[in-house]
Amino acid sequence: MNTKFFATALGAALLAGLVTATPVMAARPPVGFTIFCTNNAAHCAPDKVGQVAMSDQLIAALVKVNASVNNSMRYRAERGPFDVWKVGGSTGDCEDYVLTKRAKLIQMGVPAGALRIATTHTRRGEPHAVLVVKTSEGDYVLDNIQKRVLLRAETGYNLRTMSSKNPLVWTAG
Repeated sequence: MNTKFFATALGAALLAGLVTATPVMAARPPVGFTIFCTNNAAHCAPDKVGQVAMSDQLIAALVKVNASVNNSMRYRAERGPFDVWKVGGSTGDCEDYVLTKRAKLIQMGVPAGALRIATTHTRRGEPHAVLVVKTSEGDYVLDNIQKRVLLRAETGYNLRTMSSKNPLVWTAG
């Protein structure tokens, strides 16, 4: 094949969005999330909308939900061999905060496909989950450790895995 033709064709495909410059690696969803989806299929339906337009109303909703859930739940680490993921309740671990925030934002009209669940590690090296909101102005993170809603780059987190607009399909880092 002519190298010049291949380079031109690849460049055109990149510009058209047919191929991505960064390869996406598949990852397995956390087992607890898979079990949650088996029992709560309505919370795990795929969505065609992959991001939401940033607006004053959206950032206000993100701040309100983050504060409301962080203040209404008390952190309780899970004991035992199974990590049970749930929406709501007065106590829970980071995944429960994430699912509760996600459910509240969906009820407020934020497209489910723009609300991604991500896994990372805290500064102490502990496994952790956060909610990532894909917007037209960047990815915003809602976290039970951090009171403020921050852009992903401001969190210091290195995301290990993240759900896609189909919550059952996850990607690595």
